[in-house]
Amino acid sequence: MVIYTHIFIYFVYNMNNLLKQVNLLYEQELYSNVEHLVHLALTFSEQKQDVAPYTKFQLYIYYADSLFHQQNYVLADNAYSQALQIRKYILKTKNTTKIPDTQKEILSDMEIKYKMYKCCVKMKQTKKAIELLQSISARNRSAKVNMALGDLYKKTGFDRSAITCYKEVLRENPAALEAAESLLKLGVKGTEVNAMMLDATSELGWINSWMRGLAQMHSRDFSNAITTFRSIELLQDNTILMTAKAYCYLYLCDEKRALAELQRAVLRDPNMIHGRDLLANLLANSSDKEHLKELERLMHVDIDIAHWSCEHWIVLGWYWFATKKYEKAAHFARQACLMNRKNVEALLLMAHTLMQITKYLDALLNFKDAVRYCPYRFDGHKGLVECNYAMRRIREGLTMAANGCKQLNNSPQSLTLYASALMKDVTSVSTGKVQSLLDRALTADPSYTPAIYLLAEHLEQEQRHEESCTILLKHVEKYPTSRTHQLLANCYARLQKDEEAFTHFNAALRLDPHNQRATEGLNGLGRSPKLESSFYMSVTGESSSYASQGPSIPTDELDESDSDPWPSHSDFLSYD
Repeated sequence: MVIYTHIFIYFVYNMNNLLKQVNLLYEQELYSNVEHLVHLALTFSEQKQDVAPYTKFQLYIYYADSLFHQQNYVLADNAYSQALQIRKYILKTKNTTKIPDTQKEILSDMEIKYKMYKCCVKMKQTKKAIELLQSISARNRSAKVNMALGDLYKKTGFDRSAITCYKEVLRENPAALEAAESLLKLGVKGTEVNAMMLDATSELGWINSWMRGLAQMHSRDFSNAITTFRSIELLQDNTILMTAKAYCYLYLCDEKRALAELQRAVLRDPNMIHGRDLLANLLANSSDKEHLKELERLMHVDIDIAHWSCEHWIVLGWYWFATKKYEKAAHFARQACLMNRKNVEALLLMAHTLMQITKYLDALLNFKDAVRYCPYRFDGHKGLVECNYAMRRIREGLTMAANGCKQLNNSPQSLTLYASALMKDVTSVSTGKVQSLLDRALTADPSYTPAIYLLAEHLEQEQRHEESCTILLKHVEKYPTSRTHQLLANCYARLQKDEEAFTHFNAALRLDPHNQRATEGLNGLGRSPKLESSFYMSVTGESSSYASQGPSIPTDELDESDSDPWPSHSDFLSYD
């Protein structure tokens, strides 16, 4: 107390000197010292009535900033609020309030409210944060205020207001890539976004290519997006580009390539955040035992648990899911959902975990949320169908499968899912429709093996063994797999063609020596076993690589004028 008494005796007659000392401490980032000193000084200023309002205002700003840096957001928000009130008083009495010559103008109302907004975000007070930024008049909003307000609007579902804010950011800063991508995610056409970015993209061709790829990706033209991303040779080692390609492959149901891209990305940057959760998902659902070891390595990060992001909790959840500790997986999935309720990976983790502990209704709700936030993700639609069948809601499952076909542009995966749903509806199965759907799936992608497996099962159920053999034989010549050889051998065994069955059982075992059903079938030759339908794998139990999605509408109905979501510069500029 003696030390502090001497300090205040020194400063009591010269508050300007006090501000200089506080500023010196603040510039050297001695925030706890600033907090301690200013707290005492503010108490002194309350007793000393002749302390200038400007001095008191500056002390509150230093005090609030120091509290914010020490993560004491509640007190910082209160201090900013006090500073805001003093500022209003200063402006009201500006003719009588003396401001030092060294300080031509005080901190603006907008800057103080932006600092308060950051406190609210840290305290997860989204509504108050929006109200603070909305209280700033539109003409006084800087780019950072519009960006922050756009993010809040987007988070709370006010898409039109978010679009307006992001456009303001882009008009002022043509190279604001995050604002541009947010506009594309919200459905703004690439041509419109491109027009606002010409100043940035006209001289930097790689930015133009990057944005073209994003425009194609968010307009669901995933195949062309991958082609565009591949064309940017100088960015092939960039983790953001690798992750973007991985998501495109995922939306095309090519999980193997998506996994390969993410593995490359995390090898390049072990602390990568975006895409880490998807990588954990793919590793956890892989049949490769080495992938479980890789998932275990992915869990270990040199970050304090207090600073973990949503993605870190999801990785931990998928590890416990893969090791069949479903209660733990559910706990970490819940933690991730609390941090970001719109994170699709968190919702899928929670849904799959709830499925395993037979909480089907809760799982269904999480799958619905996942589909709402990402309607072109196949595993969300697949989960909805599986949940309904687990609860014996056959009709609802059919409806979900039909909706999946619409959302996924009649991709081979969605058509096969719908066909499998029809086959399970024994009350009104339409054999003609099942085969028609599977034929359409194979026309779009002849290499899609789950459709072949399901078609073979369907034909076997109808006792059309010869036709099943013909289709499998044609497929195995181009796309030989252990599973296809085994199914073909089963067909020959049903037709009592033991020699052909023997040949294909051996072929199946050469490709996969651990194929138990091929071994059992080979040992059972000559005994004419009655093969069960369980020998055929339905689409809901298959994990495979997939090719590109089929178009949802005939190509002659497409609008040629808007076929490219990101136009070339020749549409806007002419070059000599």
